[in-house]
This record gives sequence, C-alpha cells and structure tokens, in this order.
Amino acid sequence: MTNKFRVVDYDIIYLSYDEPNAERNYTDLCQKVPWAKRVHGVKGSDAAHKACAELSETDRFITVDGDNIINENFINQVHDFDEDLEHCVISWAAENQINGLVYGNGGIKCWPKQ
Repeated sequence: MTNKFRVVDYDIIYLSYDEPNAERNYTDLCQKVPWAKRVHGVKGSDAAHKACAELSETDRFITVDGDNIINENFINQVHDFDEDLEHCVISWAAENQINGLVYGNGGIKCWPKQ
C-alpha cells in the first residue's frame, strides 16, 4: 500500500509564541501560502499543538514554527509513503542560518489531528 502525501492537501498553521521575527516570518508565509492559519501566544507546547488541531479542518495539519521561513517550493512537495501514516509525524529538517547546520527538531512538521 502506497500513501501519496501532498503538502498542499493539508492545513498549514503558523505556530508562534514570542519569536523576535514572528510577524515578518508570518507575512512571508502568507505570501507563499495565502490560506495559512495561525496559532499565537499559547503557553506550553502540548496546549499550542492542541490549539492547532482544533483550528485544523483537515485530518492532518502542518505546523511551521515561528522562527522558520519555508522554501517557496515547500507546498509543491509530493511524497509516497509505504507505511500507514495514521499515527506518524512527518518532520522536515531545518537549516540554521547562523551556523549552517541542519536539525530535525523544531521546524516544520505534519501531525495527525488526533
């Protein structure tokens, strides 16, 4: 069984709290993804992600952390997965612009709504 995963099929939610560039980064995201939604200022990671799930209208949702800027081609991605994604989180690595290192934590993730 192959699952076709298209980024554009899911709600994209900008998740910010107190990042210094949050407003600039959100503006950038909205230029690339005009239908993006936002959760801002929710204290605690678990509570913030639950707020995203409540806002989402799709069975999965993609979060973009407040200190991230997406590549303009991000929404065009299509992936084939051989496993059932029902209980899986998909994570994209982020490049740190200061030191050039690539990390898996933070960044962009696709969560099952449940």
